Amino acid sequence: MSSSNIESGVRSGIQPQDELKRILTVEQLPAMPQSALTVLQIDNDLAKVNINDLVRPIEADPGLVAQVLKFLNSSYFGFQSTISNVKQGIALVGIRVVKNFVLWKAVFSLIPKSKGSGFDVGGLWQDSLRRAMFARFLLTEFKKGDAEMAFAGALLQDMAIPMLLKLRPTGYDDLIERYIKDTTGTRLSILEDERFGWNHAQAGGILGRTWKLPHLLTLIIEEHTEVEELAKSFDSNCEEAAVAISALLPSDSREDWTEAEIFVKYFKSMLPGKSDLLKNLLGKVDREFDQYASIIQIGKPKRKLMDYADKLG
Repeated sequence: MSSSNIESGVRSGIQPQDELKRILTVEQLPAMPQSALTVLQIDNDLAKVNINDLVRPIEADPGLVAQVLKFLNSSYFGFQSTISNVKQGIALVGIRVVKNFVLWKAVFSLIPKSKGSGFDVGGLWQDSLRRAMFARFLLTEFKKGDAEMAFAGALLQDMAIPMLLKLRPTGYDDLIERYIKDTTGTRLSILEDERFGWNHAQAGGILGRTWKLPHLLTLIIEEHTEVEELAKSFDSNCEEAAVAISALLPSDSREDWTEAEIFVKYFKSMLPGKSDLLKNLLGKVDREFDQYASIIQIGKPKRKLMDYADKLG
């Protein structure tokens, strides 16, 4: 079914949200690996769980064991001695860090790798990792909420885009090309809503529920375009707000940071009197990006965040 069929379906009385669900469920979506599902269902508090319950599903997948150990022994953590087993690594870095890595590897394996109309999936992951690190550092800096949940939500916030490109390349591909070339700062979600009556954030919510991701994580993905509302409730919805503002960071696929002004506006409204720390946060992302990116095999963006510092006011 092409995008013209989608739009004709809306005209014939099918609601946009129902059509979106049909796009993402009638088609054969890949299944989340069982080892990842088991890991995601385990409590985040090491004091409340038997560590072997987390180790067991990871060790049942030899490929995943190798990836987790490579992750734990990377220069990002800088441990002086080699971590030889998963149990030891979890004790050192915590459940959340390992769970986030397993989640990332699982979702990465499910996302189509193809390019479409100037859209590079590798570039999407570059953007998403920078946004994830910003959301994590933001909550850590101000000692608010669950920084690791925000990291996961920001990393996966745009995971539906390549899936939509694969399932409906005709109309969606054209829209992505229009977004990349846009110089007015129009958000992708606005273009999607205007064209289809749904957007990639809502599609991400459907994927999250299909893949049985944690409820809060799915909610963060689904709401990440609603920055205006979330910025008003930063104290009570800090994970969602951190991810929503991270979504306004520059995309490496576009020539300029067209959303810089609105990004600064919402940062100031969320954290009044703290705008002097904004450059520090962006600089920290730049400094630590390369190390983390090498772990999960993501390339370097063309421009660093601090290359846009003149737009921060």
